[in-house]
Amino acid sequence: MSRTTTIRGARALSSARDVLRRLYPSDGLLGSIVDRRDVPLPRGTWAIFGVAFVGFATPVIGFVELAERIRSGAKLPFDQPVMMWLQRRHSPRNTRIARAVTELGGVTAVPLFALATSAYLVSVRGSRRPAALLTVSLVGSTIINSVLKALYRRARPTFFPHIVQEESFSFPSGHAMASAALAGCTCVLAWPTRWRAAVIAGSAVYVPTIGGTRMYLGVHFPSDILAGWCVSLAWVGEVATIMWLMDRLDDAPTPMIRRRETV
Repeated sequence: MSRTTTIRGARALSSARDVLRRLYPSDGLLGSIVDRRDVPLPRGTWAIFGVAFVGFATPVIGFVELAERIRSGAKLPFDQPVMMWLQRRHSPRNTRIARAVTELGGVTAVPLFALATSAYLVSVRGSRRPAALLTVSLVGSTIINSVLKALYRRARPTFFPHIVQEESFSFPSGHAMASAALAGCTCVLAWPTRWRAAVIAGSAVYVPTIGGTRMYLGVHFPSDILAGWCVSLAWVGEVATIMWLMDRLDDAPTPMIRRRETV
């Protein structure tokens, strides 16, 4: 290789580095962490990461197990017995209750509650983080649900006539995902407050109730509900973990994430 070629290669490499620096400045997230690796992560970060990993991996494994069986056409042994048990509880009164309650996990009630909660927390706490958590979690769960429905294309159950009509595919349940995402976000936001126990207890009633109404109405298999819970639990857990880390890094004595100064 000639000396001229070597010089040209060095100049090209230097130019490429200059371009990359302009596109990805060193004060970005990754650049800060790499450049300041001597600064320790906030205390408790690895423990939170461990919990987050387990909390993410467990529901993902559960969803994969359900999805593989559904893709292969296998019948899950608990789907029909649970739905037939619920059908034996059908009555005009129970049906009216189920039709009303199921709307609390629908496309109108969940966004309205999330919007009201975000506005309240922003006005009281003066922080946009709650709104960001709710928006990313709920919008993300809706997108994920649409993608998974189109991917698996599972037909609705036909064990008995549907009490309400649904046009989309069955797996996973959109109501189960939306209600679980909303409850998960609410628990995260209430965790450092005195409302923690009440919110967790309310969520433990709200989420299964919405799932139960979908099966009672005949439009979802129990496996649809379980899959929806698994996906939302994993998604909200990861979003909350990332936002927790961002908060901790912002509050660190020597911030690892350095914001660019505006001129």
